[in-house]
Amino acid sequence: KDSEFRSRYYREALNYLNRFWKEIFTYLDDGELPIDNSLAERTIRKLTTQRNNSLHYGSDAGAEMAATYHSVIGTVKLHGSSIWNFIGTFFKNIFNGCRDYVNMVPDKITWAASQC
Repeated sequence: KDSEFRSRYYREALNYLNRFWKEIFTYLDDGELPIDNSLAERTIRKLTTQRNNSLHYGSDAGAEMAATYHSVIGTVKLHGSSIWNFIGTFFKNIFNGCRDYVNMVPDKITWAASQC
């Protein structure tokens, strides 16, 4: 009985592997793809912690705002920039009348500051 139980799970695992072979090993064809999703897991950890600590977000709008906030902060961190410097530069540009939002993304913020 135990061997039947194990063989069923082995069969299911092999069927899964066979069905998704291309997707599972895509990272071998493209050296820029990560072998795992650790970066994504680490990135969303703060978002899920905040959600649990605040007893969820209260509304869809609250969830969207939190997702936007964490997306911007995560992108700034990913580029190795200071969050406070980014936010300061961003709002300084806004207060000075700059509306070129596309060029105010974290990897372009220093360039955008000189263009506005």
